Amino acid sequence: MLVSSSQGLLALAFVVRLCEAAGPRPKMEWDPNTISSCIEWYDNGGTETCEYIRDMFGITPEDFHAWNPSIGLDCKPWYPVSYCILTREKWASFTSTARVSKTTSTTSTTSTSVSTHVPSPTAWEALGCYTDDDPAWPVMEKEYSKEGGDTSLKVSDCQSTCWAASVNRTVLYAGVKEGNQCWCSRFVAGETSRNETDCNLPCSGDKTEICGGKGRLNVFAPVTASESPRSSTTTSVSSIATTAKDSSTSATATDRVTSGSVINSATPSSGAMRYRAMFGLFD
Repeated sequence: MLVSSSQGLLALAFVVRLCEAAGPRPKMEWDPNTISSCIEWYDNGGTETCEYIRDMFGITPEDFHAWNPSIGLDCKPWYPVSYCILTREKWASFTSTARVSKTTSTTSTTSTSVSTHVPSPTAWEALGCYTDDDPAWPVMEKEYSKEGGDTSLKVSDCQSTCWAASVNRTVLYAGVKEGNQCWCSRFVAGETSRNETDCNLPCSGDKTEICGGKGRLNVFAPVTASESPRSSTTTSVSSIATTAKDSSTSATATDRVTSGSVINSATPSSGAMRYRAMFGLFD
């Protein structure tokens, strides 16, 4: 049964806070028999139950037991230790989608499946400028703009695109890069840049806004009505004028793509990921 919009937003806010307990390395004791390919851990220092954690991260009882041999299929015993919540193999299955062809099919089909859309956010919180210059360590999951970039990209356009793609219990972060790229992801990996002014390229569709930088992403998270964002505004060109003045602002794309058309899917090979998945909100 679907929850109401207000309940869904409150649940989303709780999940975002809860996911702060997850990280690429365990911060508590852990079972030495934990699967060696683990790339993300949950530090069980709160009051959440094992069943709740499994459901929230979309982990089956069989997978959770295989990754954490000390705990049974019945979620017992549940100790205050760090547990594996993502393996390199599972990550590969998330990000194995190949580049989607830009060719549009003229064949129409009738589908009986129904996509459930998540509630609309009331605002977007700016998470900062992230370094994204190594294909082996991608910050976000999928690019939702035409190959070569979007000639009329605005921050709000990318946010709308990512929200439109947030269906079937998946909530997506939004990111803008190199002035003309829109990225969406179920999580945010990596770390923010040491210098926020590294994000200094104006958006191709609004020169008063900043859309990341060369190898840099401005990342935004959906915000609920029940909490105030730390920063919900976009970065303007004037705020980093001294840096942006020397940066290239030209865009090479000639067309825009329809929202939700994935043209690139990251496939990282490294295990040091900061996993912020949001599963199981709207059963």
